[in-house]
Amino acid sequence: MTVWLLRWLSALPLRWIISSLVAAGLFWAGYRLGQQGVQQAWDAERLQQQTAVLAQSLQVAQVQTQQEQINQRISTEHDTRKNQLQHLWRPQKPPTSPTSPVSAPPGGNDQRTDAERLRKPASSSDGPSTVSVHAEPATSVDAAASHAVSDPASAQIPMSCEQLASDAAQATLMVLSFQRWYVEQAQALEQGR
Repeated sequence: MTVWLLRWLSALPLRWIISSLVAAGLFWAGYRLGQQGVQQAWDAERLQQQTAVLAQSLQVAQVQTQQEQINQRISTEHDTRKNQLQHLWRPQKPPTSPTSPVSAPPGGNDQRTDAERLRKPASSSDGPSTVSVHAEPATSVDAAASHAVSDPASAQIPMSCEQLASDAAQATLMVLSFQRWYVEQAQALEQGR
């Protein structure tokens, strides 16, 4: 079989053989260069995608950290203000001494807090304007209003002044915390632009 191939090749002119070899070499070189160019483009695109994913992951981590810090500050401040307000709105203990709780001690050394100084003294039975502990309805006003609708759900829940004050303080703290958070978010948005 090699003899047949050699006879066939010897019948072809040398120019044809060299041209075929040069064409095959050029085709192979072009194929390799094209394959390398496509591979490099794919690698560059993959690297860009990985860089974008890493940048996005970093941004997500930063946002989560900021949110945790803001939540922690809001929680801490809320608890602090809640404790302060509860301290201010504690029911006043009845005085154990015969002196009024608002009056300063004779020595002038008043160690009460501002809230205790601002509270009105409990009216004593000796004073000129005594108010009964148990209020009675006025005789000139109807006891039942016209078109009165009973609310059994609210009638079952006992509500005290301390509870109302505590609820109001908590609502105020939540509104203040939300306002502070909103301002911080607006500032962060402005800085990001």
